Amino acid sequence: MKFPGSKLLHYWDLSVQALSLDDLLRSCQQAGLTGFAEIKLPDAVAMIFYYVGGEVNALYREGPVAFSGQAALERLRMQAERREGQVSVYELPIDMAHLLRGITNRQKLKENPKNRADLVELLYRMEKAEHTGTLEIQKPSGAAMLLLVRGRLSNTYWETSAGSTYEQREARMRLDDALDAPGEAQVHLSDFSRDVWKSRHEVQDSIRSRLQPRDPGATPAEQLVTEETTLRNQVLEELCAQLPAVAQAFLFDLMTGSVLARRGGRGAGVRGGLLADKVPGFTLYLRDLASADDDDEIEIIEVSTGKMAVMVAVVPEVQEAIALMCEKSQPTALLGANLARAVRAYAERLAPIRPATEVPS
Repeated sequence: MKFPGSKLLHYWDLSVQALSLDDLLRSCQQAGLTGFAEIKLPDAVAMIFYYVGGEVNALYREGPVAFSGQAALERLRMQAERREGQVSVYELPIDMAHLLRGITNRQKLKENPKNRADLVELLYRMEKAEHTGTLEIQKPSGAAMLLLVRGRLSNTYWETSAGSTYEQREARMRLDDALDAPGEAQVHLSDFSRDVWKSRHEVQDSIRSRLQPRDPGATPAEQLVTEETTLRNQVLEELCAQLPAVAQAFLFDLMTGSVLARRGGRGAGVRGGLLADKVPGFTLYLRDLASADDDDEIEIIEVSTGKMAVMVAVVPEVQEAIALMCEKSQPTALLGANLARAVRAYAERLAPIRPATEVPS
C-alpha cells in the first residue's frame, strides 16, 4: 500500500535494533499518532492504523492469506519475536485517516484504467454501487489515493515519484495525465467496514474544569479525547443557556452520523426524539446530494414543522455538525445567529486542542 500525503516519522531495521510489538504499540499510542505503522517481514507484511493514538484497524498478509482487525494483530504477535524485517511509522492527513480507520477487503482490480476516460467509467460504477472506501492507483510517475463516500469522490491525493504531494483538483489533473501516459497502472479497491470502524460514542459525562489536574497516567490520546469531549459539552451548554426554547442540542460526526454529545432543555416528547434521531442521516444524505454538484458543500439545514424548528450547521474544519431542535416560539433568525456563532467558536477553540496534520509538499 502507498498512501500519498503520508509523512515518515520513524524507521527501524529489526536486524539492527530490536523492537517488540508492545513497544511499537506503546510508542504510537503515546505519540497520539494519526497514521499507520507498516511492518515488513521476510514472508509477511502488516499494517496497524491509528487515529489520535488508538489502534483502529490492522491488516496482515502472508502469501495469499489475509487477516484484518484483531485477527491480524494476533497473527502479527505470533511473529513479533523475529529479528529481521523493517518497521516504518507514518503520519497521514486527517481526512484520509477517517476512511482508513475502517479499511478492509483490499483487492487488486483485474480491469485497470488505461486512460482518464477509463477512470471516469470506473468512478461512475463506484458511484452507482455507492461504494465507500479507497481506490489506489499506482503508475511509474507516482501514486494516487481516491477517497469514496457512498459513491461520492470525497478527495484525491497524488504523490509523485519524487515525493511531492498534491490533493483535490491538482491531484486529479496529475492523475489524469499519468493515466494517459505510457505504462500500466496497478489498481486496488478497498471497502469501508463500519464493524471495523472504532466509533466515537456519545458521552454524557459532566463538564470537567480545565483547572482540574489531568490524570498523570493518561496518554496524550486520552487527554485529547477528554478535552474534545469537554469542549463539545461546553458548546452545547452555552447554546442551551442562550436559547431557552431548545428541546435538544447535539453534535454529531459527519462521517458516521454518530452523536458525540447531547444536551437538552425541555423535552420534545416521543415524536421530537424520533425526529432528532433522523437528523444525522438526513444531513449526510443532503450533504452527498450537494457535493455531487461541482463539489458544493452544505452549510446550514433548516426544517420547520407546525410546532418545532430544526437547524443544523456544519463545522467543516472537523467534519462534524451541530444540531438544534427548538419550539417554534423561538425566532429562527435568533436560532440561526446563535448557531453560527457556536460553530465559529467551536472551530476556533478546538484548533489548539486537536493537533494539526500537515501534508508534505
